[in-house]
Amino acid sequence: MKKKLKLLLASCLINILAFAQEPSKLSVDDAIRMAVEKNFDVEIVKNEQQIGAINNNWGTAGLWPNINLNSTLGIASNNLEQRLTNGTTIKRNGAILRNLNAGFAVSWRIFDGMRMFASKRRLEELEKIGELSFRSQVNTTVFNVIAAYYEIVQLNQQRKALQATIKFFEERKLIAESRFTIGTAPKTDFLQAEVDLNQQKGSLLAIENNIRVAKANFNNLLARKPETIFEVMEVIEPDATVSYAALQQKATTDNYDLLLAQSSLSVLVQQKREIISQRLPSVTLNGNFNLSQSKNDAGFTLFNRNLGPNGNIGIAIPIFQGGNIKRQEQVADIGIKNQQIVIDRLKNQVNTSLLNAFYNFQNALNLVKLEKNTLALIEENNVIATERFRKLAITSLELRQVQIDYINGQTRYINSLYMAKLAEAEMKLLAGDLNKL
Repeated sequence: MKKKLKLLLASCLINILAFAQEPSKLSVDDAIRMAVEKNFDVEIVKNEQQIGAINNNWGTAGLWPNINLNSTLGIASNNLEQRLTNGTTIKRNGAILRNLNAGFAVSWRIFDGMRMFASKRRLEELEKIGELSFRSQVNTTVFNVIAAYYEIVQLNQQRKALQATIKFFEERKLIAESRFTIGTAPKTDFLQAEVDLNQQKGSLLAIENNIRVAKANFNNLLARKPETIFEVMEVIEPDATVSYAALQQKATTDNYDLLLAQSSLSVLVQQKREIISQRLPSVTLNGNFNLSQSKNDAGFTLFNRNLGPNGNIGIAIPIFQGGNIKRQEQVADIGIKNQQIVIDRLKNQVNTSLLNAFYNFQNALNLVKLEKNTLALIEENNVIATERFRKLAITSLELRQVQIDYINGQTRYINSLYMAKLAEAEMKLLAGDLNKL
């Protein structure tokens, strides 16, 4: 009884340890969350976004005054010789002169042709560009994670299918070897069966290596150590309910390339307004509160102090700048015109890419249905052909062709699933919809 209890406990312990050592399965949603939080490119763009937010203030735009506190302290040693009109002579060596100057200065440009307001709007657009760049990078990172994740799923499915296929090739080899041994088939059938089996084993080794490489690259996307062990889910499920019309509408309003181009146009417009402001007068208020003090060991003035405020209003009226303002305006107009062309081109490119992705998606879905039905037929044909080969009803060459068809059918089916998922993700990428997962 004690032995049975010990065996039971040992068995439970082994099962627990085995379960604990199994790599955790990572869902695509969890992978996306990890990438958004830790991906290196996302972190870099996030920091750049913060720079834009810091720069967006009225001080950078030029609204606030400049306030300075200035102070100088000087000392000098002079040899003094003075002859007065009354005949008196003053002669002194090493006379010390001390000077102290201190001032509080304020300069405030209260009008600059509305340049400061145009600058503030430009800074706001630059901050917006930073936000859009961050969201665009998140969108792109999510797409890369989805593509990399389902590439691993695809490779796992290919490995699983190839492992099952190898069993058929092993069975064919055993049958061919047995028939050759008893003299009912030539040795070439046996050799060809062994060659084909080795080829499939070589393909399996290649796929296993591709899985290792794909996992290392995937870990890099998640900012993890490349050797981190994990497993993915086993199923690729394209969303057949995706609406092209809805995505097309979202692409016109939410595509990040378009939004960034439109914000860049707004920046150019504000830059032109800053240029135009140079044609208008500027008004600057200047104020000072100064202290000037000197002490002299010799001379007429032994001590002098001046203390008090002063101020002025400065007005600058631009008359002629060598045609530079006009030239800058012309360049700005061309830049705005070009940016509008860029936006129109982007709209057309986005619509074209979205339509092509939809075509690819529909084609992949149709292929999934077709290849699924075809694969069922091939699997049945493979079972029948193997049995007929065992009964000498077909040749080794005929069975080999059936098995090759089986491999190709599996590959086409798995690839069509992956291409459908990839096309689905690409459509959502173009619509700016991936970062909402």
